[in-house]
Amino acid sequence: MTDSEKLDFILSEMQGMKSEMQGMKSEIQGMKEKIDKLSMGQLEIKKEIYMINRKISDTYNVALDALGTSAENRTWLEKGTLV
Repeated sequence: MTDSEKLDFILSEMQGMKSEMQGMKSEIQGMKEKIDKLSMGQLEIKKEIYMINRKISDTYNVALDALGTSAENRTWLEKGTLV
């Protein structure tokens, strides 16, 4: 194999590697986009969980107030006075 043939072989190998690397770059870019979308989705889920927690807390507080009011009303009805 002559030096010229060796250089041609090396050049064709390097061009193949360049093509493969460009393919990898586009795959990596695609993965970055997916990761960004996952991050945004995660933020949305966190917001929704926060809202659900607030609703649960508010519902618990309303139920607790209703229970207290019910107990006060029962006492008032039974004894004719408020506690």
